[in-house]
Amino acid sequence: MKLNALTSLRFFAALAVFLHHFHFFQHTTSPELQGLYGAFFEGFAGVTFFYVLSGFIISYSYHAQAKKRPYSAGEFLFNRFARLYPVHLLTLGIAIAAYVGFNNLNLIDGKVLAANALLIQSYIPDSSYFFSFNGVAWSISAELFFYVAFITLLVKLRTRTLAIIAVAMAMLIGYLINSPLRYNPAYNWIFYINPAFRVIDFISGMLVFRLFMSGKFRISEGQGTFVEVASLALLGMFGYLGLSGVSMLWRFDLFYLVPMALVVWVFAQGQGLISKLISGRLFVTLGEASFSLYMIHQIVITVALSNMPVDINQPRQVYWFIGSTVLVGIVGSVAMYLYYEKPLNDFLRRLWKARSAKYQVAANN
Repeated sequence: MKLNALTSLRFFAALAVFLHHFHFFQHTTSPELQGLYGAFFEGFAGVTFFYVLSGFIISYSYHAQAKKRPYSAGEFLFNRFARLYPVHLLTLGIAIAAYVGFNNLNLIDGKVLAANALLIQSYIPDSSYFFSFNGVAWSISAELFFYVAFITLLVKLRTRTLAIIAVAMAMLIGYLINSPLRYNPAYNWIFYINPAFRVIDFISGMLVFRLFMSGKFRISEGQGTFVEVASLALLGMFGYLGLSGVSMLWRFDLFYLVPMALVVWVFAQGQGLISKLISGRLFVTLGEASFSLYMIHQIVITVALSNMPVDINQPRQVYWFIGSTVLVGIVGSVAMYLYYEKPLNDFLRRLWKARSAKYQVAANN
């Protein structure tokens, strides 16, 4: 069973994060652009969607693969690394070229580079580490934490236990958010970057998968369109409420968790008109290229800004810049996916299979 609608939604989540990072016109004096910036800013919540969706998709893929043949922890983790590392290393190199320049490599802090290259930067509560080089890579550093947790612990836990863990973590985070301690910048790491807190998103995705596989509360084709529209409307309502004054400490993660989980569950069933509309080849391809888009977009924005001066008080100039930059990012990400990410991922997976077959033959002899 292919989850084409969920694949396509990845593109829209990556696009939301893309729009979030257009900070260049934050201080515009145009009321029109001020409203646009506020709407764009909430795009950071796309990361929450990615994490919930990741918990769902990883669970789905793991259980589907395990039904076919023995699926070792080593193969699972290798496949996850093969998915993330080639794009990470490429964009790390591009970021160094764009932000530092190969003539200034002596200016790079070796410890920061090592942490970034090894994808452990999200564990370090220092923005010079977790936002270093290609800043968005902090999120895949957290993803690796989720994968190890999944294969070593979470996959073996009962649904009730997972739910208890998720609720307990949510209560802990809620307590910390509402504690009398005064706000300080460290909270950005604690509530947004920290993998030990963001794993609640991943666990939520696992719980959505288990609900989906249980067959309970199935959506019929007649109900599908209404439920899909309702789930997106609920998410939009949360975005509006967030902009209306909900504390940033809540919006970092927990505030958007329920509507995001609902969208994943609804669109996994693919019964509505919206699911069918976004399940075509174009949107699926964009969804497949969404990881490349996510990993390259912030660099594209930075390079574009350095080459295209924009008057941030002129809506037409801002719209033109945003539109052209997004188009370049999308086209570039599709090319990157088709000619780099996918071929290299497929190659690495074939290497693992060849290695496994070799050891299997040796074991049988």
